[in-house]
Amino acid sequence: MYLKRSITVNWGNLPVQELDYGPVNLFSGGNGSGKTTAADALQTLMTAAHDNLFNYNPGQDETTQRGRGGKQVRTLASYVLGCDDGAYARPHDTDGYIAGVFHPTRGETSEPFTAVIGVRAHLDTAGSSRQARQQELLLMIVPGEMLSLSHFLREAEDGRHVLPVTELPELLRRQFGKQGVEVYDRKSAYLARLYGALRGRSDAVSVREAKNAARTFANFMAYKPVRSIDQFVAEEVLEARDFGDTIRRIRDLLRTVHGMEQEASRIRGAVDLLQQARQQADDYLDLWLERTGLEYAAAAQIWRQNQRQYLSAKDEQQQLAARLAACADEQRLTGERLDQAHHELVQLEARRQGIPALHSRDQLQDRQQQLHAQLQEGVAPLLEQAQQRDRNIEALRQLQQLLGQHSLGLELPHLTSRSWREASQAVLSAEQQPVADLNQLLARDWIDLSPLDSGLDAIRAQQHSHNQLAAHLQQPLAEGISLLQKVDRLSQERSASLAQTERQIAQVEHQIKGLQASRVSYPGYVEDALRAIRQQCPGADPRVLCDHVEVLDADWQMAIEGYIGGSRFAILVEPEYEADAIRIVRQLSSRERNRARVIQGDKARQDAERISVPADSILQVMSFSHKIAEYYLRASYAGVARVADAEALRRTRRGITREGMGSGNYALFRCDIDDAQLVFGAGARERNLRAQQQQLDQLQVQRHSLRQQLQALQQLAALLGQIRPLDYAARATVLLDCQRQLREVEQQLSDLDLGAHQDLDDEQQRVSARYQELQQHQRELVEQQGRLAEKHQQVSQRIRQLADQSDSLLERKDQAEQHLLEAAGKLPGMDPQARLEQLDAMLDEAREQFDFAADSAALTSRLHQQAISLERSLEQYNQQAQPADMLLHDSPEALHSPGFYEHVGGLRRQLDNLYNRLRNNVLLEKQSQLASLRDSFNTTFVSDLCHEIHQAVNDGRRTLEQLNRELEHHQFGADRERFQFDWDWLPEYREYWEFFQEVMSLPNLGDGTSLFGDSLSQRAAEVRDKLLSLLLDGDEQQALRELERISDYRRYRRYDILKFPQGKAPIRLSEYGTGSGGQLETPAYIIRAAAVTSAFRFNEGDSHLRMVIVDEAFMHMDETRSREVIHYLTDTLGLQLIFIMPTSKAGPFLDLISNQFVFSKVPASQPIGELQTRVLLDRQQLNRERVAELWAQHRRVIRQQGLLDFMEAL
Repeated sequence: MYLKRSITVNWGNLPVQELDYGPVNLFSGGNGSGKTTAADALQTLMTAAHDNLFNYNPGQDETTQRGRGGKQVRTLASYVLGCDDGAYARPHDTDGYIAGVFHPTRGETSEPFTAVIGVRAHLDTAGSSRQARQQELLLMIVPGEMLSLSHFLREAEDGRHVLPVTELPELLRRQFGKQGVEVYDRKSAYLARLYGALRGRSDAVSVREAKNAARTFANFMAYKPVRSIDQFVAEEVLEARDFGDTIRRIRDLLRTVHGMEQEASRIRGAVDLLQQARQQADDYLDLWLERTGLEYAAAAQIWRQNQRQYLSAKDEQQQLAARLAACADEQRLTGERLDQAHHELVQLEARRQGIPALHSRDQLQDRQQQLHAQLQEGVAPLLEQAQQRDRNIEALRQLQQLLGQHSLGLELPHLTSRSWREASQAVLSAEQQPVADLNQLLARDWIDLSPLDSGLDAIRAQQHSHNQLAAHLQQPLAEGISLLQKVDRLSQERSASLAQTERQIAQVEHQIKGLQASRVSYPGYVEDALRAIRQQCPGADPRVLCDHVEVLDADWQMAIEGYIGGSRFAILVEPEYEADAIRIVRQLSSRERNRARVIQGDKARQDAERISVPADSILQVMSFSHKIAEYYLRASYAGVARVADAEALRRTRRGITREGMGSGNYALFRCDIDDAQLVFGAGARERNLRAQQQQLDQLQVQRHSLRQQLQALQQLAALLGQIRPLDYAARATVLLDCQRQLREVEQQLSDLDLGAHQDLDDEQQRVSARYQELQQHQRELVEQQGRLAEKHQQVSQRIRQLADQSDSLLERKDQAEQHLLEAAGKLPGMDPQARLEQLDAMLDEAREQFDFAADSAALTSRLHQQAISLERSLEQYNQQAQPADMLLHDSPEALHSPGFYEHVGGLRRQLDNLYNRLRNNVLLEKQSQLASLRDSFNTTFVSDLCHEIHQAVNDGRRTLEQLNRELEHHQFGADRERFQFDWDWLPEYREYWEFFQEVMSLPNLGDGTSLFGDSLSQRAAEVRDKLLSLLLDGDEQQALRELERISDYRRYRRYDILKFPQGKAPIRLSEYGTGSGGQLETPAYIIRAAAVTSAFRFNEGDSHLRMVIVDEAFMHMDETRSREVIHYLTDTLGLQLIFIMPTSKAGPFLDLISNQFVFSKVPASQPIGELQTRVLLDRQQLNRERVAELWAQHRRVIRQQGLLDFMEAL
């Protein structure tokens, strides 16, 4: 059936009128003139503006129905209000109509009818922007009648008025009868009846068939260039199916199942924790009882030990008292004897005082002892002076060797001066003069210093040379300090230089390690900033600019990095964290915090997108691995040019040379840096690494030299410190004088004659010896009495302590006994008294061999660990428990006290109650609910997803097979070309297809068989797990996109179209390339035409919709192929064609057109609502024969003119 007439009332800015159509119709005009608005009216009529079926303005590729470039989306309401770039021709409540009168063509037996869509709309100004809103929608079929414009208008004195959509059905029913006007509430019902009428039926077709026909109509109109055969078949031939709601429903159900599983798992874990806590509570109670028994035994054992120790101490105290009394008697007797011996000595001494010879001997002996003592005291200082002399000489020799090995004389010229050399030579020369060996003289039982007397002059000479050398060390130098102070100062300087070099080496080694690990060593303030941002704002993901930049031309690297300078270490963060990052940097305490930079990523991107990069820009030789880094450098340095030399640089506002010269801010400057400072890219790091390695080698050589110098100075300071002045001669003189006096005393003693007084002398010695023995014995008795008295005091104190302890130990024993009796009495089946008797028997048997206290302490440690384990288990349980099921396990009682024991017993009873309730009631209920939910998920997953995708894949195959059968009857062009679809599986999707097949074939699914079990094959289980993980994915949007991709059955195959030229081998159109020209466009029209004839059921009955619309028609086809396609569509298939084309391109086709409608937008003489323009429509019925004759004559003229031009050129 042809569209005989269309009627538009208040549609867009089209005039209110009706249009009559012929077999081939052309909508032409300039851009925005209204031709697509007219086509959208027809599309609305054929699709009812049903979701996913229509494409307003399809020729301009706005098929997504989202506004672009600020344009408002076209809707039914906006068309009725006449919206044009935000202004409205009818900014008030308005009724509008679209009507189409369909009439049978030759050979069709159906009757004519009229389809009507009416809309009432208003302008909503409540929000921030005005929106056209739909109020009423009228969907109507008038069978057997051909309505005209007059049916929609009402004549009045003030002119014509549009009939309200709420009144039109009733008015038509009055004219044509109630059965003659069909009104539909739903768009799908309207479409089913519309396409039923187009097939000559008095009833409706199925909604699916009607939607397929409407979608095919809209797709044919929505021209898109064919860029890929596979994409063309998938998107334009096969019907899209939306599984979004199904996926969301299944996802929600699976999440419920997963949540229930987690809850059941939590409860199982809680039950396990409760069982663990029950066992730990039992163990604690058992251990507590055992420890309490041992505490009683230990207390009793300690009390018994105390009693035994008390009795033993009392015995010892008595023994000590007896020994003290005996010692006192012995002291008294010895004192009496001492008095008697002292009396005898006094009498003997009186007798001796009367004899002069004995008195003289006593005086000489006293003098002899004094001189011997003086000699012994003077030996050590004299030996020390001799050793110091040797140390001075050895230090001087080593010093001369040290000066010969190191160039210390340059910094210490005093050591190479004449005076120092003479003093040193005098010391070493004096060493050759013989001096008596003191070690031999003094290493005898008696001291003989007579050899020393002969060498005293030599000693004085040596001492003088040594003292002169020591004086050199203290003399002030030119700097006002002594030689020793100068050496110390040089040592400190070398030590400071060495420490500085060590720090430099450590820093270089750190940089080398970073470079070897492909990591740049950042400045300290950058490291501080990165560390702070990562700690306080981890989502910012801070990075450093230099890590994401590489210079592709090594010749320019040094100059580029020198020009960019410190900005190379700018910090990149995620754009939404930029403000937080700079705030964190500003809070740093470092003095260099102001040097850290955080890049404004979004701002850099906005500025960079407006900048074009010149061919000589430094960015042309740079690459980037981070977009923000690229945006920043592009926005900041795109204008920096690479120039050949300084002369060119002089004329460049911002630029660099290879040699490291730069210009900017109207100044020329150096921007060269060392290789050790390069940080951009792997090549820079390699050069930096080599430079750092060279620097490290130099620093290590420097460190070695400084260490040797410092060691030499330290050795020199030690040697100079060993050289000290001597007092050798004076000490030797004193000793020699003492020895002469001793010889004189000894000579006087030998000259005394004491033979007549020998008996008296012997008697005095005997009595004196006895007196000394008694004194020694008296001292021993005093010491013995002190020891015994001290021990007696200790024992007495111990007795008092044991007596004091006895009461507390007895109390402790009684308390332990009471605790044991009370605790054991609460346990059924235990006799407390029998337990006490058992413990007492153990004490009697064990005596001291068994340490109950140690065992009690060991059990206390175990008890403590058990209490900690129980507390941890209870805390772990409470962390996952519901608030109502939590256990309050804190207790004010002291740990391991009887009160705490009762607290644990109460906890044990709570644990029993909770365990039984959760295990036997709650868990069973959850498991039952989980099983029901799993069954529900199985059913939904299989029936709503697997089955539907499986069915869609099969339907897609059947669609292509049906089209292939249809295409067998479609032959095109002189070669009688035929086209066929071909397809093959994509491996990834074949896995999903096989999974769906296996799931569909599972027996008894839902009756014991589950997707969660092991009934699937390994490959199917892997696909199931992948789908389930997507359904549970936390990134909901990404997961939904992936699931929608998997559920799009059109992706499961790779599609191609085969062309069969008559008598030739078939050709795959996918091998034609991109589809430029008409190579792919022609078969695309053939395929679309076949889809139309299939959807419109040309193979069933004699009446069908024949009207099709082509927007932006034949844009990529030459004139010849375009005419062939038009002939094919109209003559071969018998379709009524309405195509839309700019007026400038319509000329070659005018001889094929029966009706032309020319649209033009012109200024209005007076405003139409808010618009200053109006649309004019010129309807023309063309004489095709006359137009063809005129075009043929025009072509002949052009060819003749071209021939004349060619001949003239020759």
